[in-house]
Amino acid sequence: MSLKVNIVILPIVLLVCVEARIRIYITDTPIERIGTRLYKKELLTNEFVDAKELAYDSATRNLYFMHMDDLIQNSGRAVVNIITKDTMRINGIARNKATAVDQESGEVYFGSDNGLYKYDPLLGEAVNIGLYNMNILKIVIRNNAMYVIDANSHKIYKIFDHGSKAIRVGNMKAVLEFDVDYHRNIHYVSMCGVYCAVNGDEIVKNKDLTAVYHFISDEYTTFGVTENGLYEIDCFNGTAKHVADLNFSPRSIIFGDYGDIFYSVDSGIYQLKPISSYTVYNVKRNGT
Repeated sequence: MSLKVNIVILPIVLLVCVEARIRIYITDTPIERIGTRLYKKELLTNEFVDAKELAYDSATRNLYFMHMDDLIQNSGRAVVNIITKDTMRINGIARNKATAVDQESGEVYFGSDNGLYKYDPLLGEAVNIGLYNMNILKIVIRNNAMYVIDANSHKIYKIFDHGSKAIRVGNMKAVLEFDVDYHRNIHYVSMCGVYCAVNGDEIVKNKDLTAVYHFISDEYTTFGVTENGLYEIDCFNGTAKHVADLNFSPRSIIFGDYGDIFYSVDSGIYQLKPISSYTVYNVKRNGT
């Protein structure tokens, strides 16, 4: 006697209330809504604890990050390929604090309390290359230039000669978080508020924001992630406009290719892919 089993695949349904109507989105995967855009949500890995400092390489489709590593009892670093979802730990650095990818060359850099490291893909490990007296809290590589925060002084430095020389940028003090946009403006957060150094020089304080957890920049706009959602920042006017609520509180968030977004929450690293087309069913409520 044979046993026949019927397998039923149930779609994922998201209900969104819009005025007097309920809007239903039917998809085969989880989705995330940011402002007016819908994204397909995909888990890349949940193997690593407290993953953050995401940095993406478009050429290899690798996403580098730091995490808390039980083996070394400190912060380590690893990589996940967004296509295969294969992961690998990267050795050679015991106290990783910062991660960055040079999009022009594909070179990967890490920061620690004893300087700057460069990833050697042949060895599969990070190699200390300079800035040995710096405690590098964050690295940003943009417009063919590298910038870092020195955690000892909380000042921003521009790096020259492959990590052999550092020159302080502007008069920015007590810097906790920063980013450099595609127009060479430096967005940063200090204990006193949110600022923008226009062309790395004239400092403008933001009138609308007192704190930003993360900056994310595309070729046209810089956004700030706050406890109240996502804000579009106007560097020159010192203003910010709320553009979207967020249903998650990212430990790290960056842009990828073609409008993709990568972010981490606790031990999960996710990829959001824009949904270009979908079917919408509008269901009217009773009495409306």
